[in-house]
Amino acid sequence: MNVSKVVQDKCKKAGISFWLASEVALELEDEIGPELTEEETNNRIISKLREKNEEEGRKFENYHNIYVRTSKGLIESFDKEKILESMLKETTLSKTVCEEISNEVESDVRRLGLRKISAPAIREMVNFKLLERKYKKAKDDYARIGLPVYDVKQAIKQPPNPEAVHKKFGDAVSKEYTLIQLLPEETSNAHLTGLIHIHDLAYFPTRPTSLQNDFRWFLQKGVATEGAGKHNAVTGPAKHLDVAVSHAVRILISGETHLSGGQSFDFFNLFLAPYTINSSDKELEQAVQTFIYELNQIYAVKGGQIPNTSLNFDLEAPEFLKKEKAILPGNKVSQDTYQDYEKEAIRILNTFLRVMSKGDFEGNEFAVPKICLKVKEGAIPLHTEKRIKEFLETSPLHIINLRNNKMKDNTNMVAPSQLIPSRKRRWFQTLRTGVLQEVSINLPRIAFESREDTEFFSKLDKSLEMSEKACKKKQEIIRKRLQKNKSLPFLTQEYKGEEYYSLENSHSTINLVGMDNTIQEYKGKDLTEKEGKEFAEKILNYTTKKLDNFNKEKNTRLLLGNVKAEKASKRFSKLNQKRFGVKEVFPRKGFSHKKTTGWVDNEIKLQKYCFGGSKLEITPGEDPVETIYQTIDKKPLCFKTQKKSK
Repeated sequence: MNVSKVVQDKCKKAGISFWLASEVALELEDEIGPELTEEETNNRIISKLREKNEEEGRKFENYHNIYVRTSKGLIESFDKEKILESMLKETTLSKTVCEEISNEVESDVRRLGLRKISAPAIREMVNFKLLERKYKKAKDDYARIGLPVYDVKQAIKQPPNPEAVHKKFGDAVSKEYTLIQLLPEETSNAHLTGLIHIHDLAYFPTRPTSLQNDFRWFLQKGVATEGAGKHNAVTGPAKHLDVAVSHAVRILISGETHLSGGQSFDFFNLFLAPYTINSSDKELEQAVQTFIYELNQIYAVKGGQIPNTSLNFDLEAPEFLKKEKAILPGNKVSQDTYQDYEKEAIRILNTFLRVMSKGDFEGNEFAVPKICLKVKEGAIPLHTEKRIKEFLETSPLHIINLRNNKMKDNTNMVAPSQLIPSRKRRWFQTLRTGVLQEVSINLPRIAFESREDTEFFSKLDKSLEMSEKACKKKQEIIRKRLQKNKSLPFLTQEYKGEEYYSLENSHSTINLVGMDNTIQEYKGKDLTEKEGKEFAEKILNYTTKKLDNFNKEKNTRLLLGNVKAEKASKRFSKLNQKRFGVKEVFPRKGFSHKKTTGWVDNEIKLQKYCFGGSKLEITPGEDPVETIYQTIDKKPLCFKTQKKSK
């Protein structure tokens, strides 16, 4: 530490003469060192100056005894040069403008006679100067993002758990950053005013929405939870059933830290079957219990949430797997194909249904995983029918109808309608994909604001454009994080020269929320009436064509969805009530209201547009399996059978 230079620099800034500063520096050479705080250093300089000249000592004190609590948790003397440096670093303004503003802020601080001030307060003073000069872009770049003290106090008072408090703080910062810095202003305004809803805004800058995992990849490779084993231990391919099950849980935990929404395992029972073939029913049940309990007792990610997980179960191997050699324990390749393991795969399904039907130790329903059953041409086995009936007593069942689709699509709960094999790619390349971003559009608001069809579709067009811009930005962000920053290690891990996550095959979903309310408000008709249904189809047809144009012209992958959007629905409803004085309820069981006659047939007709995912919810009667058969014969994409009320 050059004591002489430190003292002279401080004196120079305070306007002390060079000769007096040099004299003081010489006398303090043995008294000032790095062990002293800045305040202690200043006090010794002040004391020495006053010995020689009271007025000069007071001048130094008035200048330097303003202390700033910095964002790094340090206490430093106020220095306008640091304001200048930060403005030049964080904005694109000229040095002349930055110097002018820093001088004004310094003058205000000294005029107010402040002795202690925080860095955020200084930043706000600078932002006020920027607003006065109409430098909005510079103000946004220089803004400090955070929560008011009151909100922090409220969050701490009654948290569900300590981690949830920190998540709330982080979410607030990330949301504000996304709206101010990442999204175009018009798109941000569309979200803030409730024209659209950008889902999981807090995670927009950092991660995709959902992912369908490829269990087979990890059965061959082993598990490196942070990618390449840089932070966590790397395991080899599982050699035993209990290890394979443990790996499945570890995969979901790792995926949860890289996603904002849900995860699934596709073909889960088919890929697991070679590991259970030699296990007794009791051993298999124990392994399934381990998987379910571990998944429901994870309390370490996203504020202590349980991973939103679904498992896809097949009753038979699809054509492209009937010829695929099965992966055996220890990454050995079988001479048998997955078709040879169909019977064992059904045993795994039945075990999951049985274990989940019982609930936990106290009989409570398990929150996850969601059980998704793919139904094809063949009949549901009798012993599986029995398990389904038991399962529906306690839990909802998700049915994915694959009848008559000739396996052109791999319908999945979190990554629907991915094309299966083609000349350009093999079947496994369509796994490891998901939804990048989800955006919902407030259809009733468009209806409230429109007087005729031209205006209606003009406003719908604007909403779709705002949604596209949000999704396009998210695509750019994730591409950068995957390819440049490598900040999503779970998704970028490699096996045999191929990265795990397939960005090019992932898509974003646009939901139209409140179709029922829209048709009723705008046409005065029920959705099942001819005029109402025709207008709904016109909306859906227009939207799908618009999204197709975006995909061709802007290199995006946008699909129309009709999935639950409860947060968006509630938010839209609240904003619409405030803005238009209406009281509405978005049913969100599908396009139509369940109480409407013929709603199932109507849903099936309208859902054909929704390649980004669609779900139809029904309540089974006395014979749930018969209800499933009757409904899938009508060919909906996917539906959820509700559990029986007790």
